[in-house]
Amino acid sequence: MREAAVTPDPLPMAEAQQFWRDKVKLSSGEFARLSAEAKTRAFAVAGIARGDELDTVFAALQRAIDQGTTFADFKAQCAEIFERRGWTGRRAWRVDNIFRTNIQTAYNVGHYHQLAESADTMPYWQYSAVNDSRTRPTHLAMDGRVWPADHPVWDTWFPPNGFRCRCSVIGLTRDQVAARGLEVETTDPTHRLIEPVSPVTGERTVAMQLLPDPGFAHNPGRSFWGTMGEVMARRLSSWPRELSLQFLAHSVGGELFAGWMENPAGEFPVGLLPPDLAGQINAKTGTVVLSAETAAKQLRRHPEITPAEYTAVQEAIDRGEVIRDRDRHLVFILEDGGRAEIRGHNTYFLKIGIVSPDFMSPDFSTGRKVWLVSFRRLRRSGDR
Repeated sequence: MREAAVTPDPLPMAEAQQFWRDKVKLSSGEFARLSAEAKTRAFAVAGIARGDELDTVFAALQRAIDQGTTFADFKAQCAEIFERRGWTGRRAWRVDNIFRTNIQTAYNVGHYHQLAESADTMPYWQYSAVNDSRTRPTHLAMDGRVWPADHPVWDTWFPPNGFRCRCSVIGLTRDQVAARGLEVETTDPTHRLIEPVSPVTGERTVAMQLLPDPGFAHNPGRSFWGTMGEVMARRLSSWPRELSLQFLAHSVGGELFAGWMENPAGEFPVGLLPPDLAGQINAKTGTVVLSAETAAKQLRRHPEITPAEYTAVQEAIDRGEVIRDRDRHLVFILEDGGRAEIRGHNTYFLKIGIVSPDFMSPDFSTGRKVWLVSFRRLRRSGDR
């Protein structure tokens, strides 16, 4: 008796799933006020307010990422919503755009993380366009070109580079680059004038600047996974509080912060003060940042504190006892704090301020930054 053939189901991309789970749903007005990098972390649909309808569209896209459901499935699951909006017939492109742009972004963000993790073995990346009649001239001009994985060109050109963009990036080993006779470029061609060749006629078209489509000149994968601590520290206070807290929960509680703590440089946001507490110390921002100097001091003085425990910084701000310590500092005492993976519960001491003892900077006296001064355990569960 012959056994039936087994067809394996494709596994979902865990990184794409993580990216989508960490999205924050916003109204289209809130979304429009965000920077391009911040939009990577948010989800909105123009013409659909926050509520059940937005939840339905979000969940349908989640199923597509988790289960591989098709565009037809997506349209069927949200048909009533799209019909009420009149997104049918000639306006059906809106639906296609919602599906393809969001799915492509999720998978490219996940793919960026996989490529970055494999950069030691695949140190070169190659841009790949689809090369058909729908390929945009600027995207086509990038096709087949190779740069080192850490080249700044990828901060601008990692896909998607426009709505419904189908481009991708391929990781290459040194041997593959040599065997294929590929040239590794070292300069960034962005903004240069090009004369694209039509993939249909083979003729040169009108000269134009080599740029991604408007609003897409950034790397969504780097915005989500990369070392963006210093950039994000400057922006968290201007984002909707819900989005900022979501970013902190993901970044401080995950690989991003743990990697930074291994070799701290610059600064990293670790908490967000509510306006009333920021006002008590005359701070012009609510974002609490950890400097590289303080991180190094913490590692020397409190090596028992793991990176994962720094999630207790926001926990202390949200529900700890607050003590005013001079004009420019606040102290928080958090009882029974800590993440589930840390055994037991702990009592933490957190001190923040707009003046830090570590090093001099104009930001210390102006209140433009709130610095973590000290973070330690006072007591671990079970201590007597």
